[in-house]
Amino acid sequence: MFSFIPLQEQHWPLIPDEGKPTLSAGTKGIVAVDEAEKLVAACTFDNWAFNSCQIHIYIANPFVLKHGFAQEVFEYAFNTCGKGIVLGVTAADNLKALKFIKNIGLTEIFRIPDGYKHGVDFILTQLRKEDCRWINQNPRLNAIGAN
Repeated sequence: MFSFIPLQEQHWPLIPDEGKPTLSAGTKGIVAVDEAEKLVAACTFDNWAFNSCQIHIYIANPFVLKHGFAQEVFEYAFNTCGKGIVLGVTAADNLKALKFIKNIGLTEIFRIPDGYKHGVDFILTQLRKEDCRWINQNPRLNAIGAN
């Protein structure tokens, strides 16, 4: 039903502004397209550090999550890229995004008062690899699957 492919230059203009960060040389990601090659979801990663990266997610069709998009996203961040933590930064007044973030497993760790704008905090969330339900946590099976 959906195909998951690495983010490519031609996908960037298709992601709505509210769903993408500022493009940089380090921006990487995964997109989901339907049979008609229409973009239905995109996940970008940036702000790479030794053990973490920042995540940005855009979902146009929520059914993409039931068809493996979350597994693809977190497999990429944690196992392909070797990160231990995925971080999110969301405006406190974006209730829809905060509900989604919580549902996929990110938890609030800090608030920056007025960080987004006066009266609206930035909320810093994280998902640690060991807490991620979307990936296989069995190191033996991961090693077997890598061969």
